[in-house]
Amino acid sequence: GKQVYLRRVRKAVVSTQSTGGKQSEGPEGSNLFIYHIPAELRDHDLSEMFSPFGAIVSCKIFIDKATNQSKCFGFVSFDNPKSAQLAIQAMNGFKIGSKRLKVQLKKPRDAAKPF
Repeated sequence: GKQVYLRRVRKAVVSTQSTGGKQSEGPEGSNLFIYHIPAELRDHDLSEMFSPFGAIVSCKIFIDKATNQSKCFGFVSFDNPKSAQLAIQAMNGFKIGSKRLKVQLKKPRDAAKPF
């Protein structure tokens, strides 16, 4: 069905920047951490919420392997920083049920400068 097709398309997009099995990310400034995600949401829900802001390279909610429960945080990577900024402006503080999302830029690993 539709899901398989989407997955195939996304895989094609991701594989162009092959990262040797590492989690795929967008360019610097395009990767967002999202906190306070309601436990019932899954990757595809997150993807749907953030897709209006631009092309998503990867989207993941962390799951506790032991319990299979959501850890209530995850990340979304866009293919450009502008989309990421739009998403922060629109979605940071966004209320879902009793929770408010916290959306912020993922800091580059190699950056020593404090924000």
